[in-house]
Amino acid sequence: MTYQDDDFILVGNFGRPIGLKGSIKLNSFTRPPENIKSYNSFFMKEGYEFVKLEVKKITTSSKNLIIFLNNCDSLDEAEKTYKGREIFIPKSELPETQDKFYWNDLIGLEVIIHSSKKTLGRVHSLMETGSNDVLIIKNPNQEDILIPFIMKQVILEVTEKSIYVDWEV
Repeated sequence: MTYQDDDFILVGNFGRPIGLKGSIKLNSFTRPPENIKSYNSFFMKEGYEFVKLEVKKITTSSKNLIIFLNNCDSLDEAEKTYKGREIFIPKSELPETQDKFYWNDLIGLEVIIHSSKKTLGRVHSLMETGSNDVLIIKNPNQEDILIPFIMKQVILEVTEKSIYVDWEV
């Protein structure tokens, strides 16, 4: 999985082709998955650049999301050009949040134990566990530290540069 950059956010990827006319299974990373339909512009990375995708429509079939692209009209084209590729949206399309955070906003922040002011490391990634999200922090030795993302209990404050936690290692 590719990490986001400052202007684009990873929201899904293309799965296997569906049918003979170029439709493709869409794996959404949004919660709930159907939220991906609310975005207007989709991009795919080509080398170091983001190329806009021309989306005809996104539909639901059974439990699957299916995407139809203007320039993809065959099973072969879907397989060769799109299968497994990541889908991005411009960060500017994300709604503003208050007291909530997009995962992308947390990656790279320094994690500090509130009581001792000791730095644990930086947020490397996050994972879903069902009950709550978990921060994966890389300490200076590149070891993982896992901390549940529970506001007001474990996560005391999130600033532009740091996350203050009530946690002991």
